[in-house]
Amino acid sequence: MRNPLRLPLTLSGWVSLAKLALYTCTVGLAVWFILKLSEPAPTVAPAMQNAPSAQFRMDQSAEARLLGVETEGGLTPPSLQLLGVFASSSGKGAAILSVEGQPAESMPVGSMVANGWQLDEVGNNFAVISRSGQQHRIELPTEQPDPDLLQRVPGG
Repeated sequence: MRNPLRLPLTLSGWVSLAKLALYTCTVGLAVWFILKLSEPAPTVAPAMQNAPSAQFRMDQSAEARLLGVETEGGLTPPSLQLLGVFASSSGKGAAILSVEGQPAESMPVGSMVANGWQLDEVGNNFAVISRSGQQHRIELPTEQPDPDLLQRVPGG
């Protein structure tokens, strides 16, 4: 019995098939080479410094304040900005504070500021907060006059 699926190839048929395979591989290799040449050159990242640098150091004080963590200097006070004070001579009154970048609000002496810190005292240009016996003083920012606004009037 003969195998009907068997195709007889002559020597010239095998040569033609080998030429076709070689041509296909050559074209494929040429396309791959052209694509590799058109890719952008790889960039190499600069080496990391061995010593810690200030630009890579993270400020973790916000997280420490949030959790009330004690640091080397004691309890970390919240980030406060004093915007105004209403003070009496006895240290009573209120302070306008912005806590951790939030909108400012008026807080009377004795109120809780943030994370267990309490407003203890207000003065002419300062406020004092405390927690666990530790005190922190916040100064009211002073603005310097703009020298461009203070122009000398020519005398007559």
